[in-house]
Amino acid sequence: MFNPETLLRESKTFAVLGVNQDPESYANLILKKLREKGKIAYPINPKYPTLFNEPVYADLTQTPSVPEVVVFVVNPTIGIRYLQTVKDLGVKAIWLQPGTISDELLEKAAELKIEVVEACVLVVSNFL
Repeated sequence: MFNPETLLRESKTFAVLGVNQDPESYANLILKKLREKGKIAYPINPKYPTLFNEPVYADLTQTPSVPEVVVFVVNPTIGIRYLQTVKDLGVKAIWLQPGTISDELLEKAAELKIEVVEACVLVVSNFL
């Protein structure tokens, strides 16, 4: 299991699931914070081809490079659908924000041997 601070400090590329039209949503705030920390952060949401004058990727397979970490800021019933792709791409870990966790999602991640971090990116980033 990864330490959240270490994972945030050492990882360079992230994907954020759940970006949307609200600039103050947690997904968008996390995307912004990661970029402020010098990270490459890809916005993911199949509903929007662009947001705030930048491309949004429909899924993880469309990003310019494979993210090391995928941050889940979506309902767990949506998040669980991404797990097989996470595994297939060889993503290092998934980062589950508060409210994105379910027993079913955790069980599936364990079954697929996906490393899971349960913490708030915005809080952890304050320690770096």
